[in-house]
Amino acid sequence: MTKLIIIRHCQAEGNQKRFFQGRIDSDITALGRKQIGQVSETLCAEPIDVFYTTSYIRARKTAEGINVYHECEIRTDDDLAEIDPGDWEGMYLTEIEEKYPQEYDNWKNHPAVFQAPNGESMSDVYERVKKALTRIVNDNPEKTVCIVSHGCAIRNMMCFAHGRSVSGIDTVPLGTNTSINVVKFENDMTPHIIMDNYTDHLGTV
Repeated sequence: MTKLIIIRHCQAEGNQKRFFQGRIDSDITALGRKQIGQVSETLCAEPIDVFYTTSYIRARKTAEGINVYHECEIRTDDDLAEIDPGDWEGMYLTEIEEKYPQEYDNWKNHPAVFQAPNGESMSDVYERVKKALTRIVNDNPEKTVCIVSHGCAIRNMMCFAHGRSVSGIDTVPLGTNTSINVVKFENDMTPHIIMDNYTDHLGTV
């Protein structure tokens, strides 16, 4: 059985300023640095064997902060990356809502059918992260793996872990920055959810 600790990256500039930062490599904020400290303290005694993260600064810095207590290998896997939002990249959410009302409504209320103009569909993201998790589990039998990824990508991972197809993604919340999910996968990829969107370490932040 492989244990996956799946963490959303800390607050980055796009989260703070409320623009879509799917593939934009925005840096972390002061609050983000505080969140890294909080989540790293929470996981300091966890026996982590290896980290997987994306090449984006916000995820990489979060993984490095947690790894201070573990000194493990950090592997980069961009199949864990955030959804590619196409024409929405870098746009403020208020601007998106005004210019793309139908697509924005899908993003908020009907995520299973969401696709931004010239971007990835939600089903594309689901299939991409499903394959990534399967590969990571197969490559790390009997180990504890910490994955640091992105909000929409993790929402799809947890949808898969709950045994739902992408059509059920509206039942899975979009996690807070540095929220913690823990899932144990058997060798046949049967999932056992141990922790789902845990945020107690953030206190009143």
